[in-house]
Amino acid sequence: MMSLVVPTAGKDRSITVMYDDGRSPETVQVWKSEKGSESLYLRANDVARLFKATQFWNASSRKVVLGIGTTRFTLTVDTRVVVIDGEPVMLRVPIQYEGGFVMIPLEFILDVASQHTSRVLIWDDDSETLRIEGIGFNVEAITFATAADRSTATIKLQEPLLCVADKGTPGLVRLKIYRGRIDPKQFAVREKHGQFNGVRAEQTDRDAYIYFDIDKLSSRIRVERSEDPPEIQVILEKGELPEIPEPELSGKKSVEIIGDMPAERRHIKIATIVLDPGHGGRDNGKTGVTGVLEKDVNLEIAQQLRELIERELDLDVVLTREDDRMLSLSQRSEIANQAGGDLFISIHCNGWFSSKTGGFEAYFLSPARTENAREVARIENAADELIGRTDNSSEIDFILWDMVQNEFINESSFFAELVQKAMSERLEIRNRGVKQANFTVLMGVYMPAILVETAFLSNHAEEKLLVDTEFQRKVAGGIVEAIRQFRDRYQADSGTRGGYGRSGSFGR
Repeated sequence: MMSLVVPTAGKDRSITVMYDDGRSPETVQVWKSEKGSESLYLRANDVARLFKATQFWNASSRKVVLGIGTTRFTLTVDTRVVVIDGEPVMLRVPIQYEGGFVMIPLEFILDVASQHTSRVLIWDDDSETLRIEGIGFNVEAITFATAADRSTATIKLQEPLLCVADKGTPGLVRLKIYRGRIDPKQFAVREKHGQFNGVRAEQTDRDAYIYFDIDKLSSRIRVERSEDPPEIQVILEKGELPEIPEPELSGKKSVEIIGDMPAERRHIKIATIVLDPGHGGRDNGKTGVTGVLEKDVNLEIAQQLRELIERELDLDVVLTREDDRMLSLSQRSEIANQAGGDLFISIHCNGWFSSKTGGFEAYFLSPARTENAREVARIENAADELIGRTDNSSEIDFILWDMVQNEFINESSFFAELVQKAMSERLEIRNRGVKQANFTVLMGVYMPAILVETAFLSNHAEEKLLVDTEFQRKVAGGIVEAIRQFRDRYQADSGTRGGYGRSGSFGR
């Protein structure tokens, strides 16, 4: 088997990739065969990101499946065959596997993907620059019309697109536009338009999401789409609806650990902590009242937390991202698994349409028990789709991953309780308690895992706190104390350092 090396000894070699959808140009590292071929290779993760593709890795068959638009490409390690929707095509050089990653030749992008997708790919050999066109925004603008008993939001599209509306949360309409590409900044509406109190949008690798905060008097909600002209209308008609339900709350310092852990609790050697600063790169996460970006706050807290863990607990710490870069949720869990992590903590900031909502909360993986928990999961999961997930298989995927995480559900829920208790003793904001939800980022990790929502960026007072270094230290201090207590509870007397003896197989 050939192995791959960075082409220039001692130096990274990369190509420049440029887009027409608002993304900034980026550099992507490339490799070449150690001998015999000048072909350049990219990691499958990078190829998926460039094309906004879905990705599924099957370790047993050594196949990676990329979904680019409606086309599925199946590539098998150590072969030159690419199967495109059932039809085989031969590459000049084989797919390879190196350092835990599937490596795909640049030839696949230029000669295969370009012929079977709507993307226009322009390669400049002299400057080693790849331009990807045909991805630009196709969700273009939003306008409003109001009458005495009706309010309409019209979303202008560049092409007909399918959509689905989730109306399950009172006061909120979540619109998913399949294969939509949207500029979230253009869809941030803070002023009231009839029964629409506000609008915000998010972009994932595959789809666009628009969230409408609607008036409590909106009793009937209709979503209509038209192909000529291509547009989507969200129509609200007046009537009475209940208020948005507040989640069940716990008062300050009210969280208690009731009873003991199971008598046959496992011994876990706590050696490596994986911290996951949520969002990053083009995915800003939530935006505060004055423009503070969630991705920046998450990274700052994670960096302070790493320093504190290393200094006070003398444990190894791995961050899923060290800088402002975008990672899929599956990449984050794969980093955790490959690092042999013993505990996974995903760090986020919360947000809601109401500026009065505030507090901190912790989640562990389990089907959501409240509508509020379901909505928080929907919002956080909008950063990504499960690898290879189609809409009619999402429940099956959750069950499969839930079977993995269920092995650690006792430890995860116990650790979430410890975090809430320790943070409650340090923070002067509301303790919203421990909750359960099916967060995608928690599904793929093979270790106890929680997600912490530190405070609300939509709350002006808490937005100020989130950028305050002292508040960030208090958050970090609470989590460190929880890790200390968790380690004391589960620390093995002896055993192998780090990990649980398994690694994930997704996201490579």
